[in-house]
Amino acid sequence: MEIGQKTILKTTKIDSHFNSSSLAIHINESWVIFCLFNNQTLSGLNKVRFLNKKKSNFILKTIKKYIKSFSKENIPSEVKLIYYNSTSTLVPSTLFEYKNSLNYLKYNTSINIDDIAANDHVLNHEINNVYIPNTEINNFIFEKFKTFDFYHYSSLIIEKISNELAKKFSENVFVNINDGFIDILFFKDKKLIFYNSYDHNSDEDILFYLLFCFSELKLNPDEIHTVFSGSIDLDSKLYELIYTYVRNIELMNPIDIDGIDFNILNSNILLSKF
Repeated sequence: MEIGQKTILKTTKIDSHFNSSSLAIHINESWVIFCLFNNQTLSGLNKVRFLNKKKSNFILKTIKKYIKSFSKENIPSEVKLIYYNSTSTLVPSTLFEYKNSLNYLKYNTSINIDDIAANDHVLNHEINNVYIPNTEINNFIFEKFKTFDFYHYSSLIIEKISNELAKKFSENVFVNINDGFIDILFFKDKKLIFYNSYDHNSDEDILFYLLFCFSELKLNPDEIHTVFSGSIDLDSKLYELIYTYVRNIELMNPIDIDGIDFNILNSNILLSKF
């Protein structure tokens, strides 16, 4: 996957004393997850959950505290930021103009005067995912590491699901159940037809949004192949509730890594790779 047009900050080479480990920071207003990789294998996972939604300055303090825990010899050589926020929208590349990036967002989110938009190229440049990263956090990471990558999480979800699942069936729905929100994707003939994210507070919320999408897309819940990932398993009340209405269900196999908290790891399909 190519992620492009990150014009907020320039990129330079990292100092040679850095080691070969890498750090991915998953950022949400309700939590931050730190994923430490060695030789591309997840070796450490730490989730900081907030009691309520926090503003960017509080989240930045959390990130600074974590990075300060590294010694100079052990500081990661590569850093990725992955933003989980609602300030994103998908724009077909044929209609996309970089100068209008903020205009694409104004219909589904409030925009501040100092906001700067970024965009990810997804699905072989078929789609641009336009979003607003956190400039304060980006600037801190740049000052600390001199180079880094950043993405919107939905770009990674779309690419991962397209590569791993969408090509197996002519039609399928994918539901990713994350901490506080869900993602629903519909692929037809290997093409992304629908993507949206919804906040949820209960299992009933998840079922409602799923059936709503089935209705809007004119899909039969008894027949459409529906794949779930995240916070759901065969013994959960959520699975029992959904299976009452949706019958062709597949659960993605959970990942188990020695020394890594399984509950955190299994809650987000991006943690083990990104």
